[in-house]
Amino acid sequence: MHKARLVLVHGRAQEKKSEGALIEEWIAPLREALGDRAICLDQVEIRAPFYGNLLVELLASLSEPEPGDILVRGTDIYSNEDRYRTFMGEYVEVLRQREGIKDIQIASEAGIELIDRGPQNWLWVLATIRILNRIPGLDGNVIEHLLRDVWIYLERRTVRKEIDAIVAPAFDTDLPVVCIAHSLGTVIAYHILNERSFGSVPQLVTLGSPLGLDICRRALSPIRHPPVVGHWFNARDKRDVVALYPLDSAYFPIDPEISNNDGVRNRTANAHGISGYLNNSDVAGEIYRALSVLR
Repeated sequence: MHKARLVLVHGRAQEKKSEGALIEEWIAPLREALGDRAICLDQVEIRAPFYGNLLVELLASLSEPEPGDILVRGTDIYSNEDRYRTFMGEYVEVLRQREGIKDIQIASEAGIELIDRGPQNWLWVLATIRILNRIPGLDGNVIEHLLRDVWIYLERRTVRKEIDAIVAPAFDTDLPVVCIAHSLGTVIAYHILNERSFGSVPQLVTLGSPLGLDICRRALSPIRHPPVVGHWFNARDKRDVVALYPLDSAYFPIDPEISNNDGVRNRTANAHGISGYLNNSDVAGEIYRALSVLR
C-alpha cells in the first residue's frame, strides 16, 4: 500500500512526451543517485501531470511570436509588449553582468553609441542576447523560450487556467504529497499550492526555478509560504541561466524561509537539465529524507 504520492511537475519543451515517459526520465537519475536507498521510490505512488502538448497548442492559438524571432527579426518583435520588453531587458542585464560582457562590446554589436546603453534600449537588449548566444553553454533561443513561456503563463489567464486544470488534480489525494518541480513547473506548482486550502504537502522541492525573478514576484503577489506546504527546499546551479537567483529573503521573502542549496553542479550541457538536478546527491538526499519520514 502506498504511503505517499510523489508529484513531478515538469517544465517547458516537453511536448510529444507522456506521463509515463516523464516519470521514467525523472526517476532514472534519481534512482542512480539514491543507490540502495532507491527502495523508497517503490513505496510511493508517482504522478507526473503532463501539460506539454497543451502548452504548445495554447501558444500557437495566441499567435505569439515564434521562439527565435527575437534573434532573427529583432526590433519589431513584441513592439506592443512594453512590459515583456522591460522584463527581458532586466533579465539579460543580470546575465550580462554575470558573464562579464562589457558595454563597449554591446555597443559595437548593436551599432549604437555608448550613451544609449542599458536594458531600456531594445537594440541594446537584442545585441546582448546575440553575444550571450555565442558563449558556450548559453543559448539565446533557450533563454527566449523559457522567458516567453514563463511570461505567458503569468500574464495570460486563459493559459494559466488550462494548465493548472491539468496539474492541480495530481494533488487531490488523501495521501501526503512530496512535490518535485522543475523550471517553469516550479512557477506552476507554487501558484497551484499557494491557492489550495486543503491537502498535505509535507515537502516541496524546486529545481532550477525562475521564481526569484521580479516578474514572478510581481505576478504572484502577495507571495507567501503555501499553507499546505511543510518544508520547502530549493536547489540551483549558479551557472543555470534560468535560476538566476536563490529563493532567499532577498529574492523570495516568505516565512518560514525556503531552505536553499546553491551548490549543485548540474552535469547537463546547459546546467539546467532535470537529470543533472535529480542526480545530485544533496537533492536526492532531501527527497529520500522526505519520503522516509512518510513511510
